[in-house]
Amino acid sequence: MEENSRTIQTKKTETFKIQIWEDRTRGSRWTPIYDASSLKLINDDYVRTQNIRVTDTGMRYFEFMAQDSGKYELVFELRYGWKFSAEERIKYNIEVVA
Repeated sequence: MEENSRTIQTKKTETFKIQIWEDRTRGSRWTPIYDASSLKLINDDYVRTQNIRVTDTGMRYFEFMAQDSGKYELVFELRYGWKFSAEERIKYNIEVVA
């Protein structure tokens, strides 16, 4: 399983956006894992860029707002509905200042 790590710096109560390429053709979806008391999911949207009978690919847009100052972890897992484990993970270290 592949895991990437990135850092995002933001201010308390400001929103930040993350976009991830998603191929829904095989039934996979990006699932965010985070502490809901520290980060709030404001928007989760999928914009299809290609839809040709057998292909469904596009960009997945997530928008979050930090509730408190501090350092938090936000992990996205690429999951299939029929599997218990993730195929891929993307880790974000969120640094929030007042």
